[in-house]
Amino acid sequence: MDNRWLVKVNSDEAADYLVRVGFHLYNRHIVIRHYYDVLMDEYKEYQEYLKHEKRLQLMRQGMVDVAQGLAEDIEDDLV
Repeated sequence: MDNRWLVKVNSDEAADYLVRVGFHLYNRHIVIRHYYDVLMDEYKEYQEYLKHEKRLQLMRQGMVDVAQGLAEDIEDDLV
C-alpha cells in the first residue's frame, strides 16, 4: 500500500456512498473502505502472524529437545 488517508464525513450515507463509488483524484480511481473493515483485516493478519510465530517457537523448542535427547522427533509435538 502506498499511502493511507483517514477521511471523515458528516453522515453514514456519505460514507456508504464513498465506499460504493470510490473517489477520483488526478485521474486516478481511489478505493475507499470503511475504517473498521481495514482494522478487522489487519487484526486477522495479526492473528495469523501469531499462529505462525507460535508454530515456529514450538519447532525451535522441539529442535532443542531433540538436540538434548529429550525427544526423538520434532513433528510429534507439532501435530
